[in-house]
Amino acid sequence: MPKTDIHVAIWEETLNSKCAGDASPLPLANGCTFLWVKPDDANTVGKLLRQSWEGMDGGTWSDFCQKNAESAHLQEPIATPWKHRLVGLKDDKKPMEWQSPELALFFSRVGFNRRKTEAVVFVLMFSYMEQVATAGDYFLFRLSKKGRWEPDGRVTYFEADKSNTAQR
Repeated sequence: MPKTDIHVAIWEETLNSKCAGDASPLPLANGCTFLWVKPDDANTVGKLLRQSWEGMDGGTWSDFCQKNAESAHLQEPIATPWKHRLVGLKDDKKPMEWQSPELALFFSRVGFNRRKTEAVVFVLMFSYMEQVATAGDYFLFRLSKKGRWEPDGRVTYFEADKSNTAQR
């Protein structure tokens, strides 16, 4: 990160797979979810991830899609390496230092395979810093032999350069 003391706003409701007013108040791309930006759909993105992540369990993506039909409420404690604050529509009395965070994060719900050894999550990051692009990334985690979740893949689904042009 170009700054050492950043403030990160984390939206208190997870993203969902809905469009228009049904998804509100979540951010939308082309009128629908950021999980799969039109003309893409869940099948298109699932195929992209399976091509990118060797051996990905098909049940992991199915669970991800099913869970993300609805949003869930996030709660503290959330461990991050930065100062963060859960924010939402009712967050109208923010202290001055939180009026302009450097990053705003939106998370999906986590999809798991049946054995709970593999997980997929989507992270949408709006950046208000130079040299850090707004992006949407899928992350794959696998349970290690030591019983710890370890990152095992990342696919940048889209990235917007500073001219606000989304690229895939």
